[in-house]
Amino acid sequence: MKNILLKGSPGTGKTFLSRAAAFYICNEKLKMEDVFAKDIHSDKNEIEEFIDSERCEFIQVHPAMSYEDIVYGIEIKASVGMTISYAEKRIKKLCKRAAGKTDLYCIIFDDIGRVDAGTLLGNLLYAMEYRNQPIDLADGQTLSIPENVMMIFTVCNDLYGTKLDYALCRRMDYVKDLVPDKTILDKYYDEIVSSKAKEIIIAAFDSVCDFIIRNIMPDYGMQVNDYIPGHGMFMIERMGTTYLILDRVKQKLLYQVHPHLVSLRSNGIINGDIESFFSTIESTINTGIASLNNITDIQKIMVNLGETVAPYSLSDTKDYYKTEIIPGHCSDYKGILESVIDAIVLNGVFPYDIATASLLMNVDIASVPSKTSPVTYAAYLVKKQEAGDFYYESARKGKTRARHAYYSTNTGKVGRWVAKKDVAAYQFSYTDGTQEEIYLPLNGLRVHTFTNENVCKVDNPAEIYGSAYRLIQYYLKIFEQNISLIKGTEPAYIDLDNLILLEIKYLQATNNELKNISGPTQTQREKARIEFFGSKLMVLQTLWSAKGDNICVDEQKYNDLVSGKAPFSLDAYEDMYVYTPGTKKTIELRGVVKMTDLKDYQKIMENIGVRQMIFQGPPGTSKTFESKKFVLQQLEPTSTAFTKTFISQEDISTGLEQYKLTDNDYTNPGSSSKLTTGGWDLVQFHPSYGYEDFIRGIEVKTLGGMPSYNTVNRIFGKIAEFAKIAEKSTPANPPKFYLVIDEINRANLATVFGELIYGLEYRDSKVSTPYEVEDKECGVVGATTKDIVLGKNLFIIGTMNTADKSIDAIDYAIRRRFIFVDSPADRNVVISCYQNVSGKKDEDSIELLLFDAVQAVFENTSYFNEEYQKSDVKLGHTYFLRKRAAGYEEDIVEHFVFQIVPILREYLKDGILDAIEDLVSMEHTPAEIKAAPDWKNQVQLLSDNVMLFVKEFGNISRFGQDIDNKYVGKFIEDLRIKFKY
Repeated sequence: MKNILLKGSPGTGKTFLSRAAAFYICNEKLKMEDVFAKDIHSDKNEIEEFIDSERCEFIQVHPAMSYEDIVYGIEIKASVGMTISYAEKRIKKLCKRAAGKTDLYCIIFDDIGRVDAGTLLGNLLYAMEYRNQPIDLADGQTLSIPENVMMIFTVCNDLYGTKLDYALCRRMDYVKDLVPDKTILDKYYDEIVSSKAKEIIIAAFDSVCDFIIRNIMPDYGMQVNDYIPGHGMFMIERMGTTYLILDRVKQKLLYQVHPHLVSLRSNGIINGDIESFFSTIESTINTGIASLNNITDIQKIMVNLGETVAPYSLSDTKDYYKTEIIPGHCSDYKGILESVIDAIVLNGVFPYDIATASLLMNVDIASVPSKTSPVTYAAYLVKKQEAGDFYYESARKGKTRARHAYYSTNTGKVGRWVAKKDVAAYQFSYTDGTQEEIYLPLNGLRVHTFTNENVCKVDNPAEIYGSAYRLIQYYLKIFEQNISLIKGTEPAYIDLDNLILLEIKYLQATNNELKNISGPTQTQREKARIEFFGSKLMVLQTLWSAKGDNICVDEQKYNDLVSGKAPFSLDAYEDMYVYTPGTKKTIELRGVVKMTDLKDYQKIMENIGVRQMIFQGPPGTSKTFESKKFVLQQLEPTSTAFTKTFISQEDISTGLEQYKLTDNDYTNPGSSSKLTTGGWDLVQFHPSYGYEDFIRGIEVKTLGGMPSYNTVNRIFGKIAEFAKIAEKSTPANPPKFYLVIDEINRANLATVFGELIYGLEYRDSKVSTPYEVEDKECGVVGATTKDIVLGKNLFIIGTMNTADKSIDAIDYAIRRRFIFVDSPADRNVVISCYQNVSGKKDEDSIELLLFDAVQAVFENTSYFNEEYQKSDVKLGHTYFLRKRAAGYEEDIVEHFVFQIVPILREYLKDGILDAIEDLVSMEHTPAEIKAAPDWKNQVQLLSDNVMLFVKEFGNISRFGQDIDNKYVGKFIEDLRIKFKY
């Protein structure tokens, strides 16, 4: 099998599978069909290593790519002078490396449908079929493709308007049509999330599929699978709690799947009420997240008496530990473990389902073997009716072996419940009608072995030290893992994460210190060690504090321990809690479940692994302003700009100035302060903008009257290199970098991004370019590279005018690599701006009246063509903003006459707006509008006039005058005076 073709709609895993197939077939000698059964995600590091090796060439096809770029052709090298020569390119080099070898090699052509395959591949088509036969190249050279070179092609079905070249198709040995497949989702999330959460994800997938099938237009119905978003658009990184995963799936749906459907509707492929549909989807997921924890309550009861233990609270448990267990030299082993279990249940850090499944019933932490079923194990809690299966036996001279329960219902000789002559247990209540269950805690404990490797051995009692240590160890580990996933750049979560890491160190240091604890006898040494350990547990603040509590530390001592400035020790950690009012720092104890704010776009990009975002909307909706404001919020969240009631463009620009990357930063990155602060840059796309303007190209300069040529990074290549250098200098917490691309859809994105389309998704992967430039990242003077690597600390923020239909829409394969944020017209911004400039608290402004009237034009079915989406074309608020206290009267007239009316007239030409009514006879005077009974009627009358000015511009008004700029301007001025604005 030498030539493989993988077809499918966006998100069906074509690129993902092609890379995996290259590794498994070439490295593992598997057959293609066997690849589908592999857990590819678990081998992603090995796959990545193979793709970057000399045995593989991954070629991201793009419209500007030619045969000479990838096989053999002219190469221009520019370094002061310019040399032009024929050179071997990637395919010829790989075939040369593979010749005579026994290993398998691979060439991957990703998205071959972006170009005319016959033109791009040329005589490679012949060589693909007739292996080892030389084909002629320019300059007398030849090329043959050895038998041991496999070629894999991917193509996105029917999304480019052209069919795949027949000459290529007929040379395929294996063709696979990938379709959206929920069984892949089922397998991907299996054993990672709860069955309920998986059902919610698959139900969302099914709902989207059904919606498209029900609403697809007849012309496209035969190819419905080509427009259903693939299962990949419902997959996020499998890390963290079920809550976190489901929350991130919701973000995928809202910011990728929803825009995909909107794009299908805009292109006339589907119809239907997408907004109502997604409102239902979001509600379903929100309800699902809320109901994942089906344990409503955990109460403590006396197992034999059946009575409820009261009070059952964290403060009561903590008080018992401090006043009874520690003064009693920690000899109440049952009490120690029971108190730790209580704290995990009661402190609220974990929801009940996580606390029980991930900790208290996790047999990877504590594996107590069943005597009746050798393959069955229990952990810290076991159902009461199953407790009798877990016991060990000890020999008795001349008697039957004695049984000893791990989970006993017999009263102990010492401990908290001796006086009650009973044993405590835990009663679970459920939301789904499941009958209440009683769980017994592990209570057959002794002090003997001080190891954290296990809890008990076969036919031996459980060890209190191993049992308590491992439970707390995993509690802190799981706590820290989940907090690290949700902390982002929020200081409160970062502080908490650092505190948990210190507690992990403290627990380890306590374990290490045991070797120094001695006693006159072995028994006394064991008791001294458990007393030492038990007393130290009380210091672990995140265990004994409740969610929402403030944990207080000395700020300087805390910072020194976190940074490593102060050496860590038990004493240093304990001393951290000694503070004065002037040195006190508070750290709030927070839980592991945090639903992401759907306006926190930075977190959403990181959550779903898509580091490209586009603010999209009609003209005048502050898209560029919002993109810059977003960047400043990430680089300097405490900027003084955000303390103002109304934030202006100037405020944002001033705040961003210090972070703007300059030519000097790019030229001398090592001396730039932005290596630690992060930074940003901006570019505006236009129809003639190309790859050589954006990624890399040849720069021509004049030196002493003579031209000088050098291949150089352009803005994207420069910021990508700078971001990687910064990442290397501070790998633990790399600063973030942002490239703002204004009017991103005005250029041909497939051409402008070229092979970097692949790099947008596969971050930290090498992407080869046609140009060789100086390699500043490697740190070696004079080193050069053709590769670009996009780090995970680089983000692309675009703006897109949805009303501009004169430019090509972004195709679906590129759309999948971005999230889309709507920037609608916002009435509140008009009000806020007016109030800020005027100093008034009312809403009585000419700007708001005109804003509402223009919006009403789009709400009037007599004027608006409903084949268009209102959200794509409604004029934005920026045309209606009061920017100065004096002279605002002239401003609004000029904006209306020279901006608003011309745009609406263009809409009329494009068929977005129209009217069949005799608008001239309906024209209203300012006095008539003012006399209308309420604001709604005033706005409606004014909107009729707006439409009149647009449609009848140049004609005669009701009053016999020419409708021109002067006429419209006078009307607006008279209107303002009549309303006393």
